[in-house]
Amino acid sequence: MYKRIVILLGWCALLAASAATAADMSSVATVMKPKPGGRPWAQEQTAALRRYIDKQILTAPTLRGSLIGLSIVDTARRTVLYSRNADADFIPASNFKLVVGSTVLRKLGMDFAFVTQVQADTAPVEGVIHGNLYLHGGGDALLTAHDLDAAAAALATQGVSRIDGALVTDASHYDAQRYGSGWSWDDIPYYYAPVISALELEDGVVHATMTPGSSAGAPVRLDVWPQSGAFSIENRLTTGPAGSKDTSKIERLWDTPRAIVLSGNYPLGAKTSGDIRAAVPDPPSYAGDVFLRALQKRGIAVDGGVQSGVAPRGTQVVWAHRSAKLPELLAEFWYRSDNLMGELFLKELGVAEAGEPGTGANGIIAERRFLQSIGIDPASVRVGDGSGLSHYDHITPGDLVKILQADWNSPYRDIVLDALAVPGVRGTMLKAYLGTPAVGNAFLKDGAISNVRTLSGYVKTKTHGPITFSWQVNSWMGAERPGGRAALATLRAEFLSHLALQ
Repeated sequence: MYKRIVILLGWCALLAASAATAADMSSVATVMKPKPGGRPWAQEQTAALRRYIDKQILTAPTLRGSLIGLSIVDTARRTVLYSRNADADFIPASNFKLVVGSTVLRKLGMDFAFVTQVQADTAPVEGVIHGNLYLHGGGDALLTAHDLDAAAAALATQGVSRIDGALVTDASHYDAQRYGSGWSWDDIPYYYAPVISALELEDGVVHATMTPGSSAGAPVRLDVWPQSGAFSIENRLTTGPAGSKDTSKIERLWDTPRAIVLSGNYPLGAKTSGDIRAAVPDPPSYAGDVFLRALQKRGIAVDGGVQSGVAPRGTQVVWAHRSAKLPELLAEFWYRSDNLMGELFLKELGVAEAGEPGTGANGIIAERRFLQSIGIDPASVRVGDGSGLSHYDHITPGDLVKILQADWNSPYRDIVLDALAVPGVRGTMLKAYLGTPAVGNAFLKDGAISNVRTLSGYVKTKTHGPITFSWQVNSWMGAERPGGRAALATLRAEFLSHLALQ
């Protein structure tokens, strides 16, 4: 019996919660951002807000048995409006992305971009590069197969027809730690827990869709892109009876680590699924294989195939790709709550702090310097990773509010506001709280891992100007109760709407 890692997909829910689209990005210009101003909170108004939260929000049945921390301050005047366990440690889930995102704004600069390069040992002579071709990763999670096809096209335009050495994948910009500390092993097949590398492709995943067969028991058709021989995909999916439950799942086998297995049933008559994003076992070899295929498609032969290694000094850059600059990267990161980008940002901070290879440990040093600079004791924050996927991460609601307050009072205010999700408008909040006053009035980062639900950000109030808040919920068992998730969503909508109407 083989050992394996398994995760149930629940495709429809997975896709509904997935990343922001290009349409989300266009909404930056249409959302009215909060501004300082408004009437100060009178003592009786603050007292009324506290009574409401105590009696109507934090006593809700869906929070029964949970550990709750909540800090709310008047953003412009910095006065405390509400505090419960504001100095207690909580597991923040993706609210922890506020730490690395706010640090990179200070440490990397607005012109920062991830750079991927193709380098060669020599210039081509009569169409032949004598030596190796190197694909050097610079930490770009969003490098695509289309980008690598453009690289191959550029080489063909330069007259290259053959590499008499190998195509060498170079991921030496960062260290070789593949996963964040404190990640759960059963997350590994999933798109949100990809292998971390300086040379990534397609956000660390391979894409696929499922189409049921013509009858129950027939194989499910699986369409996969981009094609790669860097791993195997075993299709064990079977068409289930019409109306049956979708039990499809991704498995990663301990004894065959380069295999991605899809198994279970997909119902007869169901539509072709949305994009199934399985984390690939080895991103550099994936990128190298996809690039090799692009070169071959352009008529460029590579005698030595794909190998891993490090480009030596003195190579020639024959193609380069720059990602978007930091403000847009931050929006991609926070909108979509992209865990891989969080880990790559952390290692890039490590490069800025201590040079190559970038490490999470050196990135954490940079984060601690930032926290100290805004009045947070670094010893009060435990950092396990850059994304918040780790159960080792700990921070207080009060410290998360301090980070948001520091961003508000910095030159980066508009960049931060433009990078946060907004209910009914963009990002992970695109379909959240529709039809409530929270729509368009809250600028949020949400977070969710097992038994943890978190929400932090800014809310535009009707008369008092913006407020800054962090609401941390740990030991939450609501997901195990019927209707628990919907109950929490309703409670959050009531909370945000009440704030917006003040």
